[in-house]
Amino acid sequence: MDWLSERRLAGAVLDALTASICVVDHSGVIVAVNEAWRRFSDENGGSDAFLGMNYIEVCRRATGAGADAAHRFGHNIEEVLTCRRDRFEMEYPCHSPDTRRWFLTRVTRLETEAVSHDDTDCVAVITHQDITARKLLEFELKMLAETDELTGLKNRRKFLATADKVLERLKGEGMPASMFIIDLDHFKEINDTHGHAAGDEALRHVAELFKRGIRCGDLLARIGGEEFAVLLPNTDEWGAIMVAERVRALVADSTTGTGEGKLKLTVSIGVTTLWKSDSSPDAALGRADAALYRAKENGRNCVRAATVEFISPIGV
Repeated sequence: MDWLSERRLAGAVLDALTASICVVDHSGVIVAVNEAWRRFSDENGGSDAFLGMNYIEVCRRATGAGADAAHRFGHNIEEVLTCRRDRFEMEYPCHSPDTRRWFLTRVTRLETEAVSHDDTDCVAVITHQDITARKLLEFELKMLAETDELTGLKNRRKFLATADKVLERLKGEGMPASMFIIDLDHFKEINDTHGHAAGDEALRHVAELFKRGIRCGDLLARIGGEEFAVLLPNTDEWGAIMVAERVRALVADSTTGTGEGKLKLTVSIGVTTLWKSDSSPDAALGRADAALYRAKENGRNCVRAATVEFISPIGV
């Protein structure tokens, strides 16, 4: 096969690939692109004058959303071209006005007999592969792993992971943070008297009320059975008590339906702050649980705090 035939074959192979591919010379100038690259550029309103364009300079001049990633990408193209690294890859979002998309891009120095060891003759191949389907699946699996199926709230795993980050920030920056545990009163009796379907409906009902009672930035989770927890960043114990009391009152003032009529619900709540001495969020949960136990002992339908004396209305 002669040189011209080999060149045509190489071009045909590149054009048959689904990934968008370009080749840049030692200075970052684009010297070749495949059909997928041209098609992607056309579909997204890009320029068709990419041949001769300096890819590194385009990345350096990037502004707005995604600029930091573009600057990093341009720097790493240069790293590959100057032989300081063999290859580089990164994932990045590339959203259009009506579509969410992600791509995996790779930069690989071209190793062929046609390229000498002289840096000035070095070229690199840059590929962009659409990984949107994979990323959407990852997001869906992550959401399922963090979500309580019955209520749609975050689950215990997500709550503890977030609380751990808040605790780290408390230790590093001194920002206050609190949490409280909510327990649905007499839940076993609801299940035994009205059935598990009524119990499930009661849990969904109070979950919606809890969402109304907390603030933007608070994290609400179902941590097990009839127990829920709320994490309140940048909030001291008194601030958490006020939110907890609002949540308690919302539930006490509401009813939910069963097959036998309306059902009156109440909750008991235990509040605590996170302490710098806490080795993990479990320590704070233990204090909140102890405060919750005191709320149960005091007649339920009330709020109790780990360190602050506070008497909220007590239900009958």
